[in-house]
Amino acid sequence: MSYQTGWTLPVCASISLLLGVSVLVKSDSRQEVKALAMAGSQVSEVTAKAAAQRIDLSQAMNVNLPATGRDLEAVSFRTPDGKNGWVLKLPGGRPIATPAYADGMLFVGGGYGSHEFYALDSETGRIVWKIETGDDGPTAAVVADGMVAFNTESCTLVVVDKRRGRVIWEEWLGDPLMSQPAIDKGVLFMAHPAATGRPGKPTEFHPRAASPGGSHRLLAAELSTGRHIWEQEISGDVITAPVIADGTVYFTTFDGSSYALNAADGSVLWVKVDAATSAPVIAGGQLYETRKTMAGRETIEGLARVDAKQGNARDKDLIAKSKAEYLKQGSGGGVALSAQAVTSLDSSVGFSTPPGSAKLAQANGTVGVNSVVGAWAYQGSRAAVSKGQILNAQGSYINSVRASDGRQSWQTEVLGSNGAPGGQVFSPPAVGRDYLYLAGALGNLVSVQQSNGAVGFSYAMKAPIAFQPALAKGNVYVGTSDGRLICLKTGNQDADGWYAWGGNAQHNKIQ
Repeated sequence: MSYQTGWTLPVCASISLLLGVSVLVKSDSRQEVKALAMAGSQVSEVTAKAAAQRIDLSQAMNVNLPATGRDLEAVSFRTPDGKNGWVLKLPGGRPIATPAYADGMLFVGGGYGSHEFYALDSETGRIVWKIETGDDGPTAAVVADGMVAFNTESCTLVVVDKRRGRVIWEEWLGDPLMSQPAIDKGVLFMAHPAATGRPGKPTEFHPRAASPGGSHRLLAAELSTGRHIWEQEISGDVITAPVIADGTVYFTTFDGSSYALNAADGSVLWVKVDAATSAPVIAGGQLYETRKTMAGRETIEGLARVDAKQGNARDKDLIAKSKAEYLKQGSGGGVALSAQAVTSLDSSVGFSTPPGSAKLAQANGTVGVNSVVGAWAYQGSRAAVSKGQILNAQGSYINSVRASDGRQSWQTEVLGSNGAPGGQVFSPPAVGRDYLYLAGALGNLVSVQQSNGAVGFSYAMKAPIAFQPALAKGNVYVGTSDGRLICLKTGNQDADGWYAWGGNAQHNKIQ
């Protein structure tokens, strides 16, 4: 153990007008990227050469979502270019996390501060079942073995039967719970505060501490019964979710530490204190994550390629670096929530002052998040891996980097996003076969080709979106920050297979 500080769209002459895409070369933008590279590494010079593609959000196609007069009744809409969809208003108007998909149903919580969790027909939006939760703030859910697992921000882990919504088991774990669970091979993994006051269970196994005296624990429990298998001490709450691959649990805590634990017994493989800013993704024995660094007075974020077995970085410097003002203290981490909404939402659940167990001073120092709802919604610039490419949405750029050698394949700059809180335009992409699907703070829903960053569609939904989309059977599903669930029916099966946040119950879908 070591500790260290498609689809191919029809091509026509008017495509740039229809989609609001401008493929131009803007020399001043290149010079800015190049200046950052000179402060960093030769790898970033590739970024400067690659930055030519652009998306202008001000030219996105407007979609007028219909008024939803009654809660929980889906209303149909049609885009100007002929796609269909529906929108469903959930009670309370609260931020909605990524829905999960399984067997023709969507599973989604009623939002931060709500006490409801729903199953819907994925094609029509019809409510199949609904349950009331004892505590508020359901997270994004994961589905496995006929069961749906989610936790509430305050303060309970819940496992229900997928078909009927019957509660199989639940356990109070502590307040607040700002991440979501993961499932692998019949075991559920979940982070929680250490000082919970709950009684220990006789079957618990506490391996040698990864972070002695750490404020939080990572719990491994049997999915079907809730029986504790092991608990491991960790330094803080987990960013978004644990990630499971090859018998190992990987995760990042809000103090910027990266962990790898043996999934069977919780023993520590490695821990690195490396200013990590997002959950990792693991493919082919390599781990990919975003990290923060400084170039003079500028806060910079970029991608790191890491050996998954040892935790050692493969490159001397970060790849695809760009300015990251959203990670500065008090900047909110780029979460698509206004400062007024953050204050109101936290106050509504009793957090006029954040609890000490949240360790938000730590999160603020690392990723700029200083509220419970901000940490609950924070996903950072988390990458995905598809066809040997590392892909992420980082600040006002979308990046594609070759996993094999770290060289940048392409970079797309996003224009018209000056109003995006903190400068983080999109949440992490959902990944189809040939396209990425991105949703963001200004209410845009965009697809781009994985091969070159060119746009497939670009819609202005005019409803802020904080969480990553889900993709199933040709449909794109997003929850808005004002309590709506949107289904866009693309008509193409490329939008499929991304069934939860991170793509699957392990949060590690690799295309």
